[in-house]
This record gives sequence, structure tokens and C-alpha cells, in this order.
Amino acid sequence: MAKHVPVQAPAPRVVHYVDPAARQELLHSTAAQLAARQREQRLLYARWEARQAAIAERDRKVRRFWLGFGAVVGTAVLAGLAVAGWLVYHAITTAGIGLLAVPLIVLAAAGVAVGGHRCITTVQHWH
Repeated sequence: MAKHVPVQAPAPRVVHYVDPAARQELLHSTAAQLAARQREQRLLYARWEARQAAIAERDRKVRRFWLGFGAVVGTAVLAGLAVAGWLVYHAITTAGIGLLAVPLIVLAAAGVAVGGHRCITTVQHWH
């Protein structure tokens, strides 16, 4: 059995990355400059908020359209499958036993065409 020796993890290495963004020095603003900056920020925020509301309204309209479109297409597909199934059922029940022989003939022909595999599984019981 192998001896489990505790592995010492290497000491972490500190890597310093230089920030490429230009750093602004901290300046003390006057009350007028601070008020002007706050007004500008409020104006920018109001524009952003209006833009977000417009985007949300457009998203609601697009979602409503595609949900309705998907519901219509889904209903049409289900109706088409139901009609196709009914037609197949009706064709099988009215055609008699002759129609049921067609798939069997096709499967038999496919078996002959694909055949050639002669796998024989032998199970032996040993004591």
C-alpha cells in the first residue's frame, strides 16, 4: 500500500497589473460644480430609464407576437398530424388485410437486402 505524503502547495505569487485607464486625481469640487454634475447624472439616468422602458415595451410586443404565432403554428401542426393519423387509420381499416401485408413484405425485403449477418450466440453452462 502506498504511503500518503501530504503535498505542500506552492506559495501564492502576487502579480501586479498596471491599470491602463487614466487615473483622475481627486479634486475637491465646489458646490456649484457638484450640483452641475448631479444634474448631468440625473439627466443621463432619466435618458437611460426612458430608453430601457422603450426596449421593454418593444420586447413585450415581440414576445406577444411570437407567442401567438407559435400557438397558431403548433395548433396547425397538431391538427395536420391528427388528420394524417385519421387518414392512415381509415385507409388501414377499410383496405382489409391486404394493406397490412405491404409493410411485412417491405420488412422482409429489407431483411434479405441487409442480411448476411450470421451471428450465433452459444451459451455454455460450466460446472
